[in-house]
Amino acid sequence: MKKTFLFILIAVFLFFSIFSIVNIFQQKQILNQNVSIPRGASLQNIAKILAESKVIDSPTLFLIISKLFYHRKSISYGQFDFTGKYNLPEVIAKLSKADIVAYTITIPEGFTVRNIAEVLTKKNMIDFNKFISLTQDTLFIKQLGLKLNNLEGFLFPDTYYIPYYAKEKDIIKMMLDNFFGQWDKIQNSNLNSDSLYSVLILASIIQSESCFEDEMPIIAGVYRNRLQTNMLLQADPTVAYALALHNQKRTKIYFDDLKIRSPYNTYLNRGLPPTPICNPGTAAIESALKPENTDYIFFFAGEDSHHIFSRTYNEHLQKMGRL
Repeated sequence: MKKTFLFILIAVFLFFSIFSIVNIFQQKQILNQNVSIPRGASLQNIAKILAESKVIDSPTLFLIISKLFYHRKSISYGQFDFTGKYNLPEVIAKLSKADIVAYTITIPEGFTVRNIAEVLTKKNMIDFNKFISLTQDTLFIKQLGLKLNNLEGFLFPDTYYIPYYAKEKDIIKMMLDNFFGQWDKIQNSNLNSDSLYSVLILASIIQSESCFEDEMPIIAGVYRNRLQTNMLLQADPTVAYALALHNQKRTKIYFDDLKIRSPYNTYLNRGLPPTPICNPGTAAIESALKPENTDYIFFFAGEDSHHIFSRTYNEHLQKMGRL
């Protein structure tokens, strides 16, 4: 009886030891979480704050590791940004290094890489040309785990809390980590890299076409119908992007603009453009992944910016008042 009890006790001890070790060193995906640690907060309060922010799973393990390996005064107060994958020692190390937020920057959905660089430059956070260059640096992009010519589409639009010392590479990586964290949350199946990129390209066009989330799945359905029947997409935002690459900004596309020779001009080239044309948000990506089943083929923006959809070209012309 005593031997059985001892065996159970050892087994339970080993189980909890292994469980604790796994929880200590297993990295957790954190989605752009900003945490505020008040001046003078106790370790218990810090553990509670981190747990409520879902940065850590076990306040008890946090307290044990902090007391065993870190001096209390080494943990700083202030605002901390957690974006990416962290295990418990990495969380404590970040707090101990005074990795404190200095800037709060909001990147709207539909911003291009150039738009993002302009915002960050105005805040004196980056060198504009260096930032743009890095997003087109295939060696740097490869180091980030991607085989692409540029990072358009992968700098996820969100509010970011950026440390004062962050450089161009740090900010790009922060946004990219946030993208993949959001992507893992959105999609249920594992798409290969080509399929992921096609979804992202389509999502960027949807994002540029509409700011109304309720019509994004319908627009996605229209584009799917066009792609499946080998029709031209004829998406004005792709023409606007082509013009922007030639330093020609447009708020409205004119007939002559449709003649621009560019792989991004979907009035001249069939299929999707070669890259995303902006950095889309969650709703646009979800719409590209799950387009609405529809027999619409045409649409145009009405006076209130909402889109009007049609099944035939004659119906499209009638709704536009051209018949």
